[in-house]
Amino acid sequence: MKKLILILFFGLSACKTGFDYTSTYSTSKECVEKEQMKTLEKTVELFESKIENQYPEISREAAYFKFISDWANNELPMNFFKDSLELKIRSLNIWAESNRSEKELNMEKKLYNVDTMNPIRVKLNPDFSVCLANKVDWMLGTSSFLRANSKYRISPKLAKKQLYKTSEYDLKIFENRLTIVLGVYYQTMFNIKTTVVNTLEN
Repeated sequence: MKKLILILFFGLSACKTGFDYTSTYSTSKECVEKEQMKTLEKTVELFESKIENQYPEISREAAYFKFISDWANNELPMNFFKDSLELKIRSLNIWAESNRSEKELNMEKKLYNVDTMNPIRVKLNPDFSVCLANKVDWMLGTSSFLRANSKYRISPKLAKKQLYKTSEYDLKIFENRLTIVLGVYYQTMFNIKTTVVNTLEN
C-alpha cells in the first residue's frame, strides 16, 4: 500500500512539473503575435550560434554569462552586434523610442566605449518587458532586469549585476534566454548604431 501511495505521489508530481513547464512556454507567446514569436525563436537560435562560435570551449549557458560579462566590460568588437535578422527584429512592435540629449549622447558613448551612438534611444517597450517578466520566476535576475529596463536607463554593469542573479540552470527556460538576446544584444545593437527599419523588404 505504501509503495502504491509513493508511486501515485511521484506520478502526480511529474505531471505537475510537466504542466508548469508547458504552461510557462506557451503563455510566453501571448506577449507577441504568433508570427512574431517565430521570429523571436529564430533570433535566439541565431544568437546562440554566435556565442558558440565566440566561446567554443564552454557550454551554451555559460556562454550567455561570458557574453554578458564581456558586454559589461566593453570587450566585444563592434562587428559582434550585427546579424542577418537585425532589420526584421527592429521592425517588430516590441521597441520604444526616445530622444537623447547631447549630454546623454556623450555620456553613453563613454559608457559603451563607442565613437557614435544612435541619437534615438531604443528600448524594449514597457508592455512587452513586463509581459515577458511575468513569464519567468519573479525572483530571477531576468525578471528584475526587464522591470527595471522598462522604466530606467540601466548601465551595462548594473544590468550584469541583475542578470547574474539568474543561474545557468535557469537559462534552460526559453524566456530567460530571450530576455538576454533582446534586452542586451539587440537593445545594444540598436543604440550603438542606426538601424533603418523602412528598408526592410516585405
